[in-house]
Amino acid sequence: MKDWQKLKSDLEAEIDAIWLVEPLEVEKLRRGVMDTGAGSGGQVFSVMVHLESFLMLFGANVFFRFVRLAHDETLEIDQLRATVRAFVHKPFNVFEFIGDLGLHQLHDFGNRYIAAMDELESREEFIALTGVMMTYIIRMHRWIHFYFPWNLGVAFPHHDPAEFGAFSERMKAVNA
Repeated sequence: MKDWQKLKSDLEAEIDAIWLVEPLEVEKLRRGVMDTGAGSGGQVFSVMVHLESFLMLFGANVFFRFVRLAHDETLEIDQLRATVRAFVHKPFNVFEFIGDLGLHQLHDFGNRYIAAMDELESREEFIALTGVMMTYIIRMHRWIHFYFPWNLGVAFPHHDPAEFGAFSERMKAVNA
């Protein structure tokens, strides 16, 4: 079994394991256990904000686009590999960032995914591996989304600029 096939198998097993059971790393975040020290001022809210927004875009947008691009017959496997590396590895290793935010398993899978790029010989192999990686990222996002403290939003209600005197006048001048 090639490394990319082993990674695909490991991802599929992890997806099955976390489909209905909260991943330990998400539970740690939810309970405020941050082994990396991330979160300014000793809190995990900012970590949750970053993970909520980042994973939402990363899986359902970026990885979905990788899969779509792989269906484009004008692109060769080398171009697909280069695209992945440009978006997730250099100059910024997205998976390392996610690891810093406490999702160590995703960090490990991501590094293995980047390394596996060299092994992929066809667009079919690329789609098979990237599709499973996308599903895993999306599933991790769903867990973060489920436990995100949405109730805090009531502290930030909408306002009418007229409520704020001078601010209202400034808004009128800008909109004129």
